[in-house]
Amino acid sequence: MRKTILLLITLIILFSFTPINNFRDLVVDKLNDYDLDYPEKLYVQTDKPYYSIGEDIWFTTYLINGITHTKSNKSNVVYVDLINDKDSLVSQRKLYIKDISAAADFNIDKKWKSGSYLLRAYTRHMSNANSGFYFQKEIPIWNIDKAKNLDKNSITLNNITDDVDNQKIIGRPDLNFYPEGGYLVNGLKSKIAIKIKDLKNNISFDGVIKDSQSNIITKFKTHEFGLGFAYLNPERGNSYYASIFVNGKEETYQLPKALSRGYNLQITNNFNQINLKATSNTHEGLKNSLLVIHQRGKIIFEKLEPDTTYEYALKLNTHNLKSGVTNFTLFNSDGKPVCERLVFVSNPEENFKINVNSNFNGLKTREKATLSINIQDTKGNYTNGNLSLSITDINAVEQNSRNETIKTYLLLNSDLRGHIENPGYFFEKENDHKRQYLLDLLMLTHGWSRFTWSELLYATKNHIEPEKGLIISGQTHGLNQQEKQISAATRLSILGNIIHQESVQSDIRGHFKYGPFVYYDSVPIIIEARLRDFKTEFTDNRNVSIKLEKNKNLNPRVIRKNVVKWYSEDQPTIVNYINKAQEISKINEEYLQDAIRLEEILIRAKKKSEKEKRTEIFNERTNNVSPTHRIDLEDVIGGESLSVLLLLSSMPGVVARDKGFSIRNGGPARILLNGFQVTFNDIAFLRGTDIEFIDVLSGANAGFYSNAGNGIISIYTKTSNFNSLKIKRKPGIINFQAVGFYTARAFYAPDHSNSFDKALKQDIRTTLHWEPKISLTEESKKAEVSFFTSDAKSNYALKIEGITDTGIPVYHLSTFEVD
Repeated sequence: MRKTILLLITLIILFSFTPINNFRDLVVDKLNDYDLDYPEKLYVQTDKPYYSIGEDIWFTTYLINGITHTKSNKSNVVYVDLINDKDSLVSQRKLYIKDISAAADFNIDKKWKSGSYLLRAYTRHMSNANSGFYFQKEIPIWNIDKAKNLDKNSITLNNITDDVDNQKIIGRPDLNFYPEGGYLVNGLKSKIAIKIKDLKNNISFDGVIKDSQSNIITKFKTHEFGLGFAYLNPERGNSYYASIFVNGKEETYQLPKALSRGYNLQITNNFNQINLKATSNTHEGLKNSLLVIHQRGKIIFEKLEPDTTYEYALKLNTHNLKSGVTNFTLFNSDGKPVCERLVFVSNPEENFKINVNSNFNGLKTREKATLSINIQDTKGNYTNGNLSLSITDINAVEQNSRNETIKTYLLLNSDLRGHIENPGYFFEKENDHKRQYLLDLLMLTHGWSRFTWSELLYATKNHIEPEKGLIISGQTHGLNQQEKQISAATRLSILGNIIHQESVQSDIRGHFKYGPFVYYDSVPIIIEARLRDFKTEFTDNRNVSIKLEKNKNLNPRVIRKNVVKWYSEDQPTIVNYINKAQEISKINEEYLQDAIRLEEILIRAKKKSEKEKRTEIFNERTNNVSPTHRIDLEDVIGGESLSVLLLLSSMPGVVARDKGFSIRNGGPARILLNGFQVTFNDIAFLRGTDIEFIDVLSGANAGFYSNAGNGIISIYTKTSNFNSLKIKRKPGIINFQAVGFYTARAFYAPDHSNSFDKALKQDIRTTLHWEPKISLTEESKKAEVSFFTSDAKSNYALKIEGITDTGIPVYHLSTFEVD
């Protein structure tokens, strides 16, 4: 009997602990999987926050690991969209990112309309999550031709005023309450964050919290950004409301109703240490509860409480943690998240600095400026990283240290739901206790982060693989089998400046795929297919049709909710910008109408003959491989009417044999068409009108090519682009232009040391200089950047953003004057 009782007790213990232990293992395993299969983050720096019609948007895109903020080893392909205020895609850039960043640009078409445009960046792999994780940036674009007689009141924009002491509120403010951990619970003292929202003016309020009998329980006061807090220990059977006075009238707001039973997390951030207290008034207390602490999904600490206790406390040192949002979640014994608290950890060891040394003192107009840039850690050591730099006219392009930056975005906005006003405020001063206090209130008011437990633990994941490059795919169909999909031998050749050829067998459904490739702009491509193989030729071997699969660029649904404003709505500065844009437009028009006539310049040089020019062109196409013998069709009388067979037979040592050729009675020579190996049947239809020149290579001259012991016969058509040949295609072959990655244009600014540039039109620029990619490496700890000032005497802002190789976002903003 005693053994039976002991067995029952053991089973009860196992039954009570196994489910929560299993859940604990599930949480830890899922977090570890999340760490390995990390999400990606993107950030885009633009040269300016707003533009006018006809300008260029210059930008640099950063792609990183969403957990460590170091280089992502997943995707190499990024899409950057520009979307108008009608949610229509007006332009897209498809970029290849080899390391961590890539430069690109948009030209703002003069046909576009004024409006609030959306710049959006994402990878295909990011489609596994919702589009809330895409990078989005609001960009106003103005039509300066329609902006006449502007003054500071002619542009309607929301404006946050700093001097707010005596301003009058119109209407009833929106007051919101955020209990720490998520809920108020009867009998458990709780901190309540308070936020006044939807105010056009940042006004402080004094208020009180009263119970249902109008007794004052506690007082509170809001500060910057409408943030404040109060403590409350709710009592059963009572309710509570807040009272404030607006324009002499009392306004009341009901607090959330307290739960009769529940849990509470109290966290105090002492910056180098976090103190935590977990409490519960449920019957089982905290028994079998699970506390999990993580940063961006990387697990830091977990605690499974085995005992029946109603509270416990712990301390967490932060010196080993990364800077950023840290997530504290308490699960009850059923595996349900019952409390969540966000804490911002600021690690002083990650306060890396961008140092700029320059010759800016006493800088004049049209003068060369040089600056040296490096990144240093807190110990003064140089650090590797990637940066991008913009220099803009402060009078026309407002710069504010409270605006969004790469640092505020990666450490704050990218990990939170909702919008944060003036995020740079929290990073303006290091170790500022007031700002850290307000930042902690900000964490309380944002409550639950973008990290979603239900999706992590239970949701079925999408499996959209990261893109490593460009893919070319299609299907093969039998010509005599009612276009039935069939398996066939396929061969792809990339022409032009890229020399590449490879073969694959399509599967039983006819599918084939090549890549990933990395090429830019557009390249000509040939795809061939055979029923059997390419070595032998049967009468029906070419009876294959090839259909390409259209590689559609992504264009996800546009969601503008919580899009971050990347500029302060400083109306006078925006008016100055538009006025200056109009001035620049006028200068450009006058310059075009009255172009400068240059004096005659006499240049003496030996003119190359047409024959020498043609030879140079031919040598470039053959990579300067010397031929044993060459035929230029321009030198062959009546060559246009000859077949390729007759042309080859006329070349010294070349003999036609069994649908092939030999050189000086050797074995079958390799046949190349525009640098790629083909068969005799692939060239049999060619005539002199299609051919530019033919090279024969034998002996040492053929050594440039592999397997060329029997020599090479290399035929070059009249263009390197096979697509332009106006000849009838045989079955089993298609050609097309494949669109590659976008190549960024170079930012142009006049070189005023050049006598020609000195004579150019008046030089006025709102973006004085744009440097999209500055790499600091082991070999080069410092980078040097040079540019010329314009004709504008003004104050300029120098803004540098970037990220170190160890994942620390860095930001620099300084000013200089041009006299």
